[in-house]
Amino acid sequence: MKINRLVLSGVIGCILAFQSMTCGAEPVRLTLADSINMALESDEGIESAEAQREAREHAFKAARRSKGPTVNWSSQAYRIGGRDYEALNNAHDTYGSPHTITETTVVGYVLNRPDLPVVSEQTGTVGSYAYHNTFANSWSLTVPLYTGGHLEGQIDEARYQLNRADLDTENTRQEVRYDVAEAYANVIYRENLALVAQEAVDKGNTQLELINAMFEEGAVAEADLLMMKVNIANYQQALVSANAAVEIAKATLATAVGLPQDSDIEPMDTFSYEPYHRTLPECESYALEHRPDGLAAEYDIKAAEAQKTSAAAGYRPQVSVVGSQNITSNSPFRSERNNAWSLGLSLSWNVFDNGITAENVRQAEATANAYEAAKRKIRKNILLETRSAYVQMKAAETNIATTKTAVQQAEDSYTIARVRYEEGVDGLLPVTDAQDKLAQARSNYQTALYEYNLSRSMLEKAMGVPVKFDAKRYQELTLAGASANRAEQEARVAEK
Repeated sequence: MKINRLVLSGVIGCILAFQSMTCGAEPVRLTLADSINMALESDEGIESAEAQREAREHAFKAARRSKGPTVNWSSQAYRIGGRDYEALNNAHDTYGSPHTITETTVVGYVLNRPDLPVVSEQTGTVGSYAYHNTFANSWSLTVPLYTGGHLEGQIDEARYQLNRADLDTENTRQEVRYDVAEAYANVIYRENLALVAQEAVDKGNTQLELINAMFEEGAVAEADLLMMKVNIANYQQALVSANAAVEIAKATLATAVGLPQDSDIEPMDTFSYEPYHRTLPECESYALEHRPDGLAAEYDIKAAEAQKTSAAAGYRPQVSVVGSQNITSNSPFRSERNNAWSLGLSLSWNVFDNGITAENVRQAEATANAYEAAKRKIRKNILLETRSAYVQMKAAETNIATTKTAVQQAEDSYTIARVRYEEGVDGLLPVTDAQDKLAQARSNYQTALYEYNLSRSMLEKAMGVPVKFDAKRYQELTLAGASANRAEQEARVAEK
């Protein structure tokens, strides 16, 4: 669901202007859709969920890259000394750097030829490098060929955790949508109750004027005048409380949509009654198939099974391509004293680990069993939440018709009581009693409308009606092999 940028910029601009005393007392006019969109853009819970999702995505990418080659370089540079190095330096001073020499030795003469000596030649190396520093560099290459399922299990576990993060994010969006819908409905409800309370004050004042005039003419007793004043005081007290509830409701809504808490929000939508045609079994079936937190429990189980695969790799050998090169010199990155390389295969097999692998496998199995139990509990809660919201909605639906009729009856009763009082047929008490019942009937009607609309929003949340993407479709795509990003794109719902 994408926010209308023009609406958002206009609202924020008005708020900023209001804070700088240039927008005056103009209220912020919002529809429910505008409010939800603003909350989806600004809510810190969604921001946190998206950041956690990004972290899971990077963890998954890191797990996949672990199957590729890795190159490590290490380097050392030392200042050295001691008798051994002094002897080498002295040898260098005497003989120079290491070089080959040939020594000729006379071992005799040719028989009867003293002028022809017989010689022996010996070849050797003398001299030494003169140094007080040593530099060594080594490079190593490792490419895993077979890990017994260890890396594959880690990759699968990271993938399932990424899938769960997507569903957690969608679940957070649905919670935010419901919170805003509840706050928005509460503002309308509290304003309607304040109107009822204001109407009671207005009717009381009108009645007081009539009684006062009748009292001055001697048509009614002073007791009626005093009674009406007491009733008006009670009505005014109720009005003060109702107006305070409106302010609190507006502050709650402003906080939910990311506006300053002192914003004067004016809801543009009103309560309406639209019959809901889905049956309870249909709602329950939809909820089990679409609730993000219910589907996320599946990925917890799969991640635990992937952990088991990774742990079981301890029973199997590890095979890798390995290569290395090492050089040593008197100066950086040279190789006068050492230059060697190697390339081949490395096999390692932990033949006996004292039962560590077996315990790791059992741990993963126990974790999977725990997630299985958690999944069953989540499904029970989903059904309970769906049933509760549905029953409350149906009860409110019935109350709408009942209280609407009661309002009409209370209005008629009040009119009759007032006329009878004005004509002197009856006393003031039936009038005040009828007025109280009328105010209560109107409050009951507004409550029924509020509870019906709120229960429908609650039912949407309980069923997992999507905000950004369809969780059921997302799961189908990922289990069929689609990447998390592609599944999220293809499962997106139409923007409202």
